Amino acid sequence: MANFTEKAIVETLNELLKVHTIDKITVKDLTEACGISRNTFYYHFHDIYEVLTKDFIERTDAIVRAHDEDESWEDLFIDGLGFLYTNKTAINHIYKSVDSESLDRFLDKVVYNYTRAVVEEESGKGRFRDRAISLAADFYKNALLGAVLGWIENDMKESPEDLAHLYNSVFSGTIESLLASIEKAI
Repeated sequence: MANFTEKAIVETLNELLKVHTIDKITVKDLTEACGISRNTFYYHFHDIYEVLTKDFIERTDAIVRAHDEDESWEDLFIDGLGFLYTNKTAINHIYKSVDSESLDRFLDKVVYNYTRAVVEEESGKGRFRDRAISLAADFYKNALLGAVLGWIENDMKESPEDLAHLYNSVFSGTIESLLASIEKAI
């Protein structure tokens, strides 16, 4: 029963985000639209941001699981951007909210995990220390996060494919040289 209720809460929040910014949606709005009590809501979630985070994490995990290991990181990035683009109104409502901290935290975590996986794959087993891999992943995370947030701020004018292709071209062949430079510095 918990999964059904949580899914209903998440879906209702997504519907409300098509109309309102996240800072304008209250638990009361959500529970009334969902047809549940406040106690039921608080049994499953602490606040609306936890609902949002759960939804983002589940969707991101689904995107990652849908890709097999032989696909390029660009394909995965296109799908991730495609999710944002498909949900443009909701993402803009979240991004333009007074408190967009939840989106920033979510993107930071997801993009780091993603860049870490790409750097680990490109680095070759055992060639570089974990510290170098972590620093390189953090570097690429910040670059991609800045690009994605800028893209959202500019109303997602470029297609997900164009943005992913651009950053694939920029980063292509740079991971190993960045790792080597970091190894020398640490």
